[in-house]
Amino acid sequence: MRHTSVYRTPLGEFLLASDGVALTGLWFEGQCRFAAGLSPDAGERPDLPAFLEARSWLDAYFRGDDPGEPPATMLSGTPFQRAVWDELRFVGFGQTATYGALAARVGERLGRPASARAVGSAVGRNPVSVIVGCHRVLGAHGELTGYAGGVWRKRALLALEREGLVVAEAAERTASLVRALVDVWERSVRATHDFLLPGEVGRMRPVVPGAIEGVPRLLVARRSGVPIGFLGMGGGFVEMLFVDPEERGRGVGRLLMERATELLGAREVSVNEQNRHAVGFYERMGFVVLLRTPTDEDGRPYPLLYMRLSPDA
Repeated sequence: MRHTSVYRTPLGEFLLASDGVALTGLWFEGQCRFAAGLSPDAGERPDLPAFLEARSWLDAYFRGDDPGEPPATMLSGTPFQRAVWDELRFVGFGQTATYGALAARVGERLGRPASARAVGSAVGRNPVSVIVGCHRVLGAHGELTGYAGGVWRKRALLALEREGLVVAEAAERTASLVRALVDVWERSVRATHDFLLPGEVGRMRPVVPGAIEGVPRLLVARRSGVPIGFLGMGGGFVEMLFVDPEERGRGVGRLLMERATELLGAREVSVNEQNRHAVGFYERMGFVVLLRTPTDEDGRPYPLLYMRLSPDA
């Protein structure tokens, strides 16, 4: 692993490594075993054909498209590890396998039994994330057990592959995007804020575009390219989080909030006390109440709860 390059994804930066011919490493910044095996004198070579091929594949992948045949890789490991990594290649885009099923396939390949625990250890040492799909391996009952890049990333990658659900920071806030998000806001508020006084939604709608345009960081969730939810934050404070009511219960809010907390450093949020569904959501995400005010910031009769992410979350 003598050459490196950096690739920016919606889930954080990748470090790519190559021996000059094939891709030999691909790690999320800060993940477990980050840059394991990388030569101390490795230098950047973003123009390497191996990196250009990987970038093209990753561009398609993070758009939510099936990128097809993966780039060539050369993985260094024990014979058992390489057998596990080879079997991972047969778990395709949008598919999953359990550790037990993978162990059975590895055992057939090697001609001897392989335990799910040993397979799990090898999966965790996969040096080429995403392209060799270790995120597609689940627990016996479908649980998201373990991932070197963090379980929140595993959840996001599977949502992208299975549902075409892409969450990314909005690079540009076009008029059409803002209009779509305002519509999401209105549908969400009408479905969840039944405590509002008559006429409040219509009164608030004209100020929502400016709020969306002015928030420092804006995450947008899209399914098949259509905006279905968004989160706005600044300085570690989540200022807005709205999901289309047709998408409720499908994990969109969680994906947005995990991206904000794990990648962007969100630690605080305010929520209407009367919106019990939202309060429960933030509590499940690990937030605890610090302060209650009897009215909202405009003095209206809507108590606010100010919540902070627990250090134990």
